[in-house]
Parts: sequence; structure tokens; C-alpha cells
Amino acid sequence: MKTNDLINENLDTIKCIIKTSPNDKFDSHEFIKVFAKKFEPQYVTLLARYKRNTHRIVHAQIALNLAKNMDYLEIEKNGKVISETVFGLNNPNKLWNKKV
Repeated sequence: MKTNDLINENLDTIKCIIKTSPNDKFDSHEFIKVFAKKFEPQYVTLLARYKRNTHRIVHAQIALNLAKNMDYLEIEKNGKVISETVFGLNNPNKLWNKKV
């Protein structure tokens, strides 16, 4: 399974995750942590497809799919922020607003 396929097949669930989030803003790192937990078996399969930079590649694909589907997900870009990755490193990533 490819990242695009996983996201497209689960857009309704992803939209629900975003809508039920307590905050009006979130960044890609925050979303990826929730996504990885919700879709853990599929997430691990996605990581296993790559030999190097596995997390960076898959996480970039997840973030790109947020951007591709932002109208359906009712979110919009709000610049960049620095936040903690799944490895505890602080890196820049996209900040998202829920559309009200």
C-alpha cells in the first residue's frame, strides 16, 4: 500500500480526527503522531517500504496529502512552525488551521 492510497481510503476518518481535535490549529508533526497511532499497522508497512530516510519520506508524503486534500479536510495552511518530531527533534513543518 502507498501513502496516497492509505490517506485516500481513509479521508473520512482523517477528517473526523481533525474535526474532533481540541485545538483550532495543529502542525504536521502533531497530526503524524495521531495518524501513526490510529493507523499503526499500515504506518509500519509504509515505513518498511523504504531502506533509508524512512520516517522523513513517509512523513513528507503524509504532509503532502494533507495539502492535496485540504479542501475536503476543511483545513488551510498557516505558515510554518518549529515543533517536535516523533524522534524528539525540533524541525520546521506546516501549521494548519481548521476552517470554521
